[in-house]
Amino acid sequence: MDAAMDTYDVIVLGAGPVGENLADWAHAQGLSAAVVESELIGGECSYWACMPSKALLRPVLARADARRTPGLRQAVTGPLDAPAVLAHRDAFASHWKDDGQAQWLDSAGIDLVRGHGCLDGPRRVTVTEPDGRQRTLTARHAVAVCTGSRAALSDLPGLADARPWTSREATSTASVPGRLAVVGGGVAVEMTTTWRALGAEVTLLVRGQGLLPRMEPFAGELIAAALTEAGVDLRTGTSVTEVRRPDPTGPVTLTLSGDGAGAGDTLEADEVLFATGRAPRTDDLGLETVGLTPGAWLDVDDTCQVRDLAGGWLYAVGDANHRALLTHQGKYQARVAGAVIAARA
Repeated sequence: MDAAMDTYDVIVLGAGPVGENLADWAHAQGLSAAVVESELIGGECSYWACMPSKALLRPVLARADARRTPGLRQAVTGPLDAPAVLAHRDAFASHWKDDGQAQWLDSAGIDLVRGHGCLDGPRRVTVTEPDGRQRTLTARHAVAVCTGSRAALSDLPGLADARPWTSREATSTASVPGRLAVVGGGVAVEMTTTWRALGAEVTLLVRGQGLLPRMEPFAGELIAAALTEAGVDLRTGTSVTEVRRPDPTGPVTLTLSGDGAGAGDTLEADEVLFATGRAPRTDDLGLETVGLTPGAWLDVDDTCQVRDLAGGWLYAVGDANHRALLTHQGKYQARVAGAVIAARA
């Protein structure tokens, strides 16, 4: 079947907060824009990160505050209602439906193209739609890569077959695991706090000697003390060398090493969450068709224009450029890039 041809001033790959903001900003200044998305409109933040994680944490923190408040602590004695907390989370994630986001794009005058988009040479994007048909879009002025990042998983023996949790499963799972092993001492503390408060037995495995290594030491010390008080089995100086899950429906076994407590032993859990970093979602975007390396972070200048690419038509905004992997920073970059693209057009 011949591919349909469509032309826009700006084509945005990725309909998360970054892509939405860039398209909206460019369109508000008179440019036509299309957004290509293969998953849910609203992106990681809306469904598997900021929104569901904070919805899960809110009851946990509210109870903790109440227990520290004189005159109120006596009234807060029972466990959290886990099904109610999970239902609250589901509502915040719009039950993983993006109808409202699609309506907003339409009301803003931005075209939505559902499917997987990849570059096919300068200013060209080929979209494989859900039914398998292909559609080719061309950009008069710019293509913006706003595809974000994904959880980075190592090549540990057995990990690929063990079905580990990443941030997505940790924020969207439908039930509380009996035993949860968490690997990582950074953002991992957030879900460690949540699932322990909801009743899971949690073991936190940290390769270094403390938590939150990129922050002031006292912050990690306070978090460590609070988690330990809450009943988390915190093991620093501990690495995972192997993961095994021979029965797809059974427990997972981790082999440990290092100089921390339990190193050299094995740990059994019902689920294991790896929170050990992020990787760019640029491996299947056709970057090789314009001379760039697939799977790499994209190097940009302060306008988010990709460096060393003839014609100055390609932009990378948000996580894809590795400048600051934060939703609000990505939205700020999107406003900058949208204004710059419009001005240059």
